Amino acid sequence: MLDFPRIQLFILSIILIILLLIAEGKRKWLKKLLVSGLLIGIAIQSYFLINYTTLVPVEVPTAKHVKGRDNQFSLLLTNVKMSNRKAPQLIELIASKKPDLVLAMEVDSWWHDELNTLTNDYPFSHHAINEETYGMVLYSKLALKKIEVNYLTNEKVPSFESIITFEDGKNFSFHAVHPVPPTHFQELPDNAGEQENALKKLGKKVEGREHPILVAGDFNDVVWSYVDDLTGTKNSLYDLRVGRGFYNSFNANNFLMRWPLDHVLVTDEFNLKKLERLSKIGSDHFPMYVELILVD
Repeated sequence: MLDFPRIQLFILSIILIILLLIAEGKRKWLKKLLVSGLLIGIAIQSYFLINYTTLVPVEVPTAKHVKGRDNQFSLLLTNVKMSNRKAPQLIELIASKKPDLVLAMEVDSWWHDELNTLTNDYPFSHHAINEETYGMVLYSKLALKKIEVNYLTNEKVPSFESIITFEDGKNFSFHAVHPVPPTHFQELPDNAGEQENALKKLGKKVEGREHPILVAGDFNDVVWSYVDDLTGTKNSLYDLRVGRGFYNSFNANNFLMRWPLDHVLVTDEFNLKKLERLSKIGSDHFPMYVELILVD
């Protein structure tokens, strides 16, 4: 859990250094000691956070000179929060952005009924609904050649594996995941006392891949440069955020406690056209929107 507040610790350390430097006191040695300790802390946090600034190169290249829409697509990723009942806000947002793919998580039967209106514009879909905060639905304008529901570590926590096909016949594999954190939640699925390894199981599929791969979902974890550790892969999946920014997606209800929990990772066949954090929809997560190109 100490990985989560690295941004907040970095900012707090800077504030404390400023206060110490302007404060008057007789114990100058103590002030120097405290400042030195805080500077060490800032250096440690910077080691993790710098990858999510423009000070480092991007991992996923930015698309340039895009012509037409061949092999371009967009994805809207959202954790709706099961108890949230402001479905019109999300439906209006989808109508505005017009994504090719919509992945929604924490979908219960109420949300499923509300989102059913999307079938008018999305001819392909798949649904794994439950009342345990881990229901998931996928709506697609692109053909779903194949789709499987997997239960990687918990029988109540679905993930999707699908082959998505463009009109010219090119394919990519889309993995939608919502892993359970290794924390106890009363009356909800949990891996209390265990290391969450759903992403490592997914990593084995990535290493044996036959197609370009897109992975998206609420990871219930920050990545900070640990994508390889989370998935058990090495230089196979790349984070869209690296070299671009934090794009903190959680907590939408608390400005001071925000972290990037909703992620999109891709293999090296993709270029990024757009990455956005969208407006609030009543959930504790902001929706994320990406436009990607499957390069030749």
